Amino acid sequence: MNNDTKSGENIGTLSKYLSPIGAWALAFGCSVGWGAFVMPGTTFLPKAGPVGTAIGMCIGLVLMLIIGINYHYLMNRYPDSGGTLTYTVKVLGYDHGFLSSWFLVLVYVAIIWANATALTLIARRLFGDLLQFGFHYQILGYDVYFGEVLLTEVALVLFGFISIWRKRLSIWIQIILAVLLIVGIVVVFVCVMQHAGGVSSVLPAFADNDGNSLAQIIGIVVLAPWAFVGFESISHSTEEFRFPTKRALPILVVALVTGAVSYIFLTEIAAAVQPNGYSNWISYIADLPDLDGLQGLPTFFATNEAMGHTGIIILGVTIVSGIITGLIGNFIAASRLMYSMADRRILPRWFGAKDKNGTPRNAIVFLIIISLFIPFLGRTAIGWIVDVTTIGAAIAYGYTSIAAFVMARREGDTPRKITGLVGIFAAVLFFVYFMAFSAGAMSTESYLILAVWAILGFVYFRYVFSKDEKRRFGKSTVVWLALLFLLFFTSLMWVRQATNEMTERVVNNISEYYEMKNPEQDPEAVADTESYLESQMDEANRLLTRNSIIQMLLIVAGLAIMFSVYVTITKREKAMEVKKAKAEESSKAKTIFLSNMSHDIRTPMNAIIGYVNLAEDEKNDEAKLREYLGKIKNSSHHLLALINDVLEMSRIESGKMDLEPIAIDLKKTLGEVEDMFSTQMDEKHIDFSVSTSHIKDSSVMCDKNRLNRVLLNLLSNAYKFTPEGGTVTVQCWQIDTDREGVGTYELRVKDSGIGMTKEFAERVFDAFERERTSTVSGIQGTGLGMAITKSIVDMMGGSIEVNTAPDEGTEFVIRLDLELVEEKAEVKRSTAKVVSSTDGSSDDETVASEDPAEDEIDFSTKRLLLVEDIDINREIATMILTNMGFSLETAVNGQDAVDKVAASEPGYFDGVLMDIQMPVMDGYEASRTIRALDDEVLSQVPIVAMTANAFSEDVKKAHDAGMNGHVAKPIDVKVLESTLREVLS
Repeated sequence: MNNDTKSGENIGTLSKYLSPIGAWALAFGCSVGWGAFVMPGTTFLPKAGPVGTAIGMCIGLVLMLIIGINYHYLMNRYPDSGGTLTYTVKVLGYDHGFLSSWFLVLVYVAIIWANATALTLIARRLFGDLLQFGFHYQILGYDVYFGEVLLTEVALVLFGFISIWRKRLSIWIQIILAVLLIVGIVVVFVCVMQHAGGVSSVLPAFADNDGNSLAQIIGIVVLAPWAFVGFESISHSTEEFRFPTKRALPILVVALVTGAVSYIFLTEIAAAVQPNGYSNWISYIADLPDLDGLQGLPTFFATNEAMGHTGIIILGVTIVSGIITGLIGNFIAASRLMYSMADRRILPRWFGAKDKNGTPRNAIVFLIIISLFIPFLGRTAIGWIVDVTTIGAAIAYGYTSIAAFVMARREGDTPRKITGLVGIFAAVLFFVYFMAFSAGAMSTESYLILAVWAILGFVYFRYVFSKDEKRRFGKSTVVWLALLFLLFFTSLMWVRQATNEMTERVVNNISEYYEMKNPEQDPEAVADTESYLESQMDEANRLLTRNSIIQMLLIVAGLAIMFSVYVTITKREKAMEVKKAKAEESSKAKTIFLSNMSHDIRTPMNAIIGYVNLAEDEKNDEAKLREYLGKIKNSSHHLLALINDVLEMSRIESGKMDLEPIAIDLKKTLGEVEDMFSTQMDEKHIDFSVSTSHIKDSSVMCDKNRLNRVLLNLLSNAYKFTPEGGTVTVQCWQIDTDREGVGTYELRVKDSGIGMTKEFAERVFDAFERERTSTVSGIQGTGLGMAITKSIVDMMGGSIEVNTAPDEGTEFVIRLDLELVEEKAEVKRSTAKVVSSTDGSSDDETVASEDPAEDEIDFSTKRLLLVEDIDINREIATMILTNMGFSLETAVNGQDAVDKVAASEPGYFDGVLMDIQMPVMDGYEASRTIRALDDEVLSQVPIVAMTANAFSEDVKKAHDAGMNGHVAKPIDVKVLESTLREVLS
């Protein structure tokens, strides 16, 4: 199966088990059931007679063959389960798919119910009251008995569960019974025709109700969807074929032809023989409602007359075969359709669950459960539901033909475009005829059921729409206008037909009453007659009012749900527009950022490459070489700062940055910041001061590194944007509050620089923003410093605002609530300080220890194991460590390092410098393995991570893996030396 044909919901595929003959049995068995043995007497003969029926069936067969060609065309394009649903979704969208499947699933379920309950009708005709035991009640004029209910339910459960647990057995049963069905019909037909004197003796050829043979034929043609519905059932099992899909067309043709033969032969059988006293089939059929026993079923009567008891047995086996094939076939078709609906989230995912044999188990179980209640409703109510199948089939065939036409137009396939158009025309003909022009073809209640089903479709779509996370539904207003039209039209037809029935009943009542009272001969009866007429009019008005109210409620409910869907769609569209606008804005900001970064990265890179080239040309001037190396170093620091800002912003946006508060002295921290910036401020002749005199409680809990980052970003900006001779001030106030244990502090960083426009001040804390004016052109930066600053302040639970104007300087005001702690010496630890850069970014490095004792370590007496998989990194680190005086050995991955440490004598290695990301075994796993060595001395060898994984969580992971220190790449020699002194001391 082509991958692009699957829906992508990961429910999976069905197992392949259908052979060509199995597919035929499925298609034929679904289309010919109990109705084929009853409809000749109740519908076909009264409408068109035997010849009219045969001609109409043949024309209907041709239309169905064209629709079958459309199915075959799409089956080859989309060889999945789901049939019409799949084709409609793929070609027309999910809304159309919902509408087509919503009515088609009712068709298959109704046929299951019709075939199951038909068993009781056969039992009554053949066995009388044998099964009429147990409880008994009447519903809608139909007698319901426990014994008959039990028979129906046993059949539903038996064949439903065979379809689940033994699907290969079920298809063999389907094949055997389908063969028995067609063979039985042919045998009975031949015998009856011989008894009657041949087909030519079956007269008259047409019904004589109106003498218009063409109209009679059309009346049969439009029954084609009812007669042949189910032939398309194999389209729901396409992915279960054990044969190429292109071979499905002959199967569909044979199934349709055998179906047409069955209907024609059974009609001829019903018309061939009549009981004594009837001159032809017309008078016999006219009295059919008043006849009982075999005479009430023309096919049975003719068979009995021609073949006797043997014929009844053959016909009984044939009918039971038709019922069982209808049950099994429609269980399979409905379950595969529901499986596909679940695959596309029209039904809950539960319906798509399969057993180990690849059968959609839950769908069939659901069908069995809901079907168990049906026998209690009686045959009359089920007949109303079955009437709806013609409309559902017409909708499915119409959608399939539309999908075929659209696909053929895309592919330029003219023959398929023609069959698609013919199929569309046929489906529209079927639909319009049954909805508007077929008086009596559908019962009054069927129109109401169709309207209610449309309302339920609206309700259920609203549910599906609300759960649609992928935004696949609600895109086609045509679908919902069509559903609303169907609701309007069916409710209107129901009111019309109900009104006609009510009018006919009232007129008959009045007529009977008038004849009984005869007011012309009895003056006293005049008053009674007037009173009776009034009561009948009142009853008519009551029924009209009731029907109008029901129609109004149906329409209002449909409009309300449609409006709800429309409102939700509108909200979604607005949300999508906002999301699109934000995405465009973000894309624009990132484009600007990339443009900035391209310029800013190329600037230090240009310097680095340029000075490297100059240094290569300078061979004798040592002063020049040192100057070039210094400028290369400064440019590389600037480049690293750019990278660090981008990575820092990425960590903030992904939520990976965490605060690490410690006890600090706020005055001392601000003093350190002053010391850090005072030199470069002096070089630019900027009057720089830091005031902490208004701080009462200096000892607080705070993430010192993050606070430094905030201050240094602000001061770096102040430095950059303040001209020579300007002023930069940092002031910190402690604001009096009543909260115990918490101090409120306000930090103000103010400069007399160029300031910002009002428009840019509103965006200054947005990521990737930099003001581009003639005043600030040429000043470098990522546009991330202020965004990082704002994010850190937010994480600390504080606030930051900016006061600025062009040429009037800028002031940033930060307010923080910090937990107060007792004044004591800060814990001595390896902390991170922030080194400023001219663009306002910064990077962390470990403070060199000031303990003089550490200076006494003689590196020349120490041997290190350097673990690094990248050759150039290993070469650089080797040169740096060798220059420090270390003896050195190397390993190329974590496993190599573990092996060398484990094989060494205790104390041979004084320490290990461990990279993290390496092949074979990474640095974390290697460290844990070393710590787990049996030798206590070897397992405690100092390990320092030397890696480009440089964030705080990376430091924590290194510590958790048993490492003693962490040095970030690119390597800062001073930091490396300081860390090694600390670890090796």
